Amino acid sequence: MNKQNALLVTVAIISLLLGGWVYRSQLPDFSSVQGEAFSWSQLNQKTVVVNYFAEWCAPCLKEIPELNEFAEWSHSRDDIEFMAISYDPLNDTQLLTIIEKYDMRFAVIGQTGEDFPIQLPQYLPATFIIKQGKVSTPLLGEQTLDSLINAVTR
Repeated sequence: MNKQNALLVTVAIISLLLGGWVYRSQLPDFSSVQGEAFSWSQLNQKTVVVNYFAEWCAPCLKEIPELNEFAEWSHSRDDIEFMAISYDPLNDTQLLTIIEKYDMRFAVIGQTGEDFPIQLPQYLPATFIIKQGKVSTPLLGEQTLDSLINAVTR
């Protein structure tokens, strides 16, 4: 193989590797069952509020109207992202049924992916605040619009 062909092969291999890296960096880290994609590179610029819930948890269901209000409030802010995660390993169809049944108006995550910084909590409901990559201790029990706003603005 002459030098020109070797150079072309080298450039082709580098281009292929670079293309694969760019493609992977564009993939979301996780998605909501409603189809919203999330990547940590974008979320690191925001305050992320994560609420763990389960359908069998009465306080979890009781706080849904407050979470809906917080979701509406957070949509008006570019620096806050709110999502809920099912404590139970449910498939998308099961989660969509729960979302509709309880009128959940916020992103619900089924599978978080391997890089998710929060472990499954021991108590429900549990709400975590992630600021600048640091995870807070959980806010346990039912949250209100005011308690959530206070948690993200202090």
